[in-house]
Amino acid sequence: MGIAFPVPGVRLIRALDVVVAVWVVAWLVLALLVGREVRDLRQLSDTVVVAGVAVEETGDLVDSLGSVPFVGSRVGEVADRVRTAGRSAQASGRDSQDSTENLSILLALSIGLIPTLPLLGLYAPLRVTWTREARAVRRALAAGSPDPVLEEFLARRAVLNLPYQELRAVSPDPFRDLEEGRFDELAARELERLGLRGHAVSRRAEPDPILPKETPE
Repeated sequence: MGIAFPVPGVRLIRALDVVVAVWVVAWLVLALLVGREVRDLRQLSDTVVVAGVAVEETGDLVDSLGSVPFVGSRVGEVADRVRTAGRSAQASGRDSQDSTENLSILLALSIGLIPTLPLLGLYAPLRVTWTREARAVRRALAAGSPDPVLEEFLARRAVLNLPYQELRAVSPDPFRDLEEGRFDELAARELERLGLRGHAVSRRAEPDPILPKETPE
C-alpha cells in the first residue's frame, strides 16, 4: 500500500518554509553554543602552561641551591628533572590549546551541518521547482494577452493535483468540465494553490459573428 504525500500548495510550502527555517536556525545556534563551550576549555590549557612556567622557575630556584655544601650535587639533578617537567607541561598545554581550538570548530561544523544539510538537500529541489512553476504562471498572467492554453493547462493541473474532496467542491464532474471546455473554476483553484489568488486568466475575445451579406432584390 503506497503512502499518499500532499501535493505542495502555497500553504504547505509556507508551513515547510517555517519548519525548515526553525530547524536550521536551532541547530546552528546549538552548534555555536557547543563550539563556544569547547573553546572555553582553552582556559585549562592556559592554566597548564602557567603551571609549567612556574615549575620551570622552581627548577631554576632549586638549581641555585647547588652551592650549598653537602647537597649541591644532588640538588642539580633534582633541578634538571623539575625544569624538564615544567617544559613538558608547557608544551602539552600549548598543544592542547591548538587541539581544543580545532575540536571546537569541528564540533560546531558537525552539529550545524549534519542535521541540516540532508534536510535542505531534500527540501530545496521541491521549493525551487514549486517557485519556478508559480513564477512561470505569474509571468504568463502578467503578459495580459489571452491564453486559452494556459487556462486549460491550469484546469487540468487542478484535476491532477487537488485532493478528491476539494476537487468535488469545485465541480461535481470535473472531467466533463474538461471535455466541454469549462476551465474557469478549475483554473482559478489551481491559481489559488500556487498562491496567485486574485489573478485570472485572460479570456480570448469571442469573434464577432459574420452576418450574411444582403442580396439586392
